[in-house]
Amino acid sequence: MEFIVVGAPRSANANPRSRRRWRERVARAARERLKEEGGLTEADVAVLIIYFYQGETTLDVDNIAKSLLDGLKGVLFRDDTQVSELLIRKTRLSAGLSLAGASLYLLDAIERMSETGSDFVYVRADPTPDHSRIP
Repeated sequence: MEFIVVGAPRSANANPRSRRRWRERVARAARERLKEEGGLTEADVAVLIIYFYQGETTLDVDNIAKSLLDGLKGVLFRDDTQVSELLIRKTRLSAGLSLAGASLYLLDAIERMSETGSDFVYVRADPTPDHSRIP
């Protein structure tokens, strides 16, 4: 399952009101996509989060996940304890950006957001990988 949240993510250190609004935006975006792809899972998941931004950012990658995962509680998974693997990136949107392995959904979002000048967060949740292997 993959979805896009338009706008810059809110840090775990942001004010409570800003974090709440971000969690609501995350939940709304996930619910929209879940209508097409299924519903709440009881299984453990691996989550990929990529913050695509234009210009500059001072946001640390370690502060991106908390508010976003909190927004997915009760929507994508019952509780964020089900997240057994987490990969977080921040990537500048620039002319000529090329991403090997990107889905058509993500490539379309990059094209649309580049035209509008909007930052966005791409989220993908997959079944938990084999933990007997180190990546």
